[in-house]
Amino acid sequence: MPSFEYTAVNASGQAESGTVLGMSLTDAVQQLTNKGLTVEKINVAQFLGDPLAAASSQEQAAPPAELQPPPVADERLNEPPSVEPRSYMATNVVGPLVGGVGLNQLMFFFRQFGTMLDAGVPIVQTLDTLSRQSRDSRLSNVIAEIKGHVLEGRPVSAGMQRYPEIFSPLHMSIIRAGEEGGFLALACKQVADYIEVDIRIRNQYKRALFMPKLTVIGSIVIIGLANWFISSFTTGATIWSPLTNWANWVFFGPILVGGWLFYKVGLANPGIRYKWDQFILKIPYLGHTLEQFAMAKFGRAFGALYAGGVSIPKAIQLAADACGNEYLRGQIHPASRRLEEGDAITDTMRSTQAFTPLVLDMMATGETTGQVDRMLTKVSEYYEDEAEVRSHQLGRVVGVVAIILVAIYVLIVLVRFYTGYFSSLLNSV
Repeated sequence: MPSFEYTAVNASGQAESGTVLGMSLTDAVQQLTNKGLTVEKINVAQFLGDPLAAASSQEQAAPPAELQPPPVADERLNEPPSVEPRSYMATNVVGPLVGGVGLNQLMFFFRQFGTMLDAGVPIVQTLDTLSRQSRDSRLSNVIAEIKGHVLEGRPVSAGMQRYPEIFSPLHMSIIRAGEEGGFLALACKQVADYIEVDIRIRNQYKRALFMPKLTVIGSIVIIGLANWFISSFTTGATIWSPLTNWANWVFFGPILVGGWLFYKVGLANPGIRYKWDQFILKIPYLGHTLEQFAMAKFGRAFGALYAGGVSIPKAIQLAADACGNEYLRGQIHPASRRLEEGDAITDTMRSTQAFTPLVLDMMATGETTGQVDRMLTKVSEYYEDEAEVRSHQLGRVVGVVAIILVAIYVLIVLVRFYTGYFSSLLNSV
């Protein structure tokens, strides 16, 4: 098997060089890409008196059929995909509005991606298969573009980072962590797990809010029909209802559209997202639940990076990116500089004021025993379980509160109607 000399750049921007064994040049590049390296130069190693070097040179000139890579590995796009960011409009306006992909499709992609990589399927072949299997044309095109980046010797994250409307900062951080630590397959499975939890929580809220939504829609329709019926057969009698008065929707409509645009477009801006996440964390019960999810994501990412041999300052940065909360991320990031100066992990993390006492205690224990990754993984499991239970409880509470608010609205409408009705009877006597 020939040996190849290479010069590459790792995820932290540092140059690396060495040798790698591979069936062919393409196979060698693939191995380096799977490790998160961006290959700058690679050629057959030339060792003095090494018979493999001469043999490999002959293989490069006329490789045997049995050593040829799969056809998909030699595919090239007409033009290499761009690594430049898309325009502001495409990234922050058009993308969030119409470029999103369903969570179920995204979960299937990451789950299959991780499974196929774990089974030893070449990354280019995996991406080619998934791009043809995807039922969403937008996701299929993006996967094909990612394959093009890999064929050019770039990491998977180079293609994903151009589509923030599909791959969230959390997804990107976990994937980069997998590339950095050499556990890309595991990172893909972790992303799929997070998406699955997100889907489960959203479905819980949908079930909890189904009856309130149905009640609101039913009340609007019934009151509207009743208002039309009464006004058609009586003179001057109407039912007071702000939701059935179409003139009020001149006011309500822009508010609803503005809220939707804020959720879709506004939160794509990092500055707005930072302030929003800071505000959300201060909401009673909900804020604590979201903080638990963030700590769970941080702990899992940091534990995996630490176990993969990534330096602690770099692991802190990547794990902070993976926590999914911009406010907490902004508090944790500066800790990496103190760690580079040699400060203790626990003291540094305590100084950020972003971590709960449980995380700090477990971190101190792990730092003392040398099992930081194991301790943080246990913390993550605890937080994920507790946060999921709290989310289910919150979904039920929100559903009940919504029903109560709808009931109050219907009661006010009825009271206003009968008050007006009896007042008109008394005036006519």
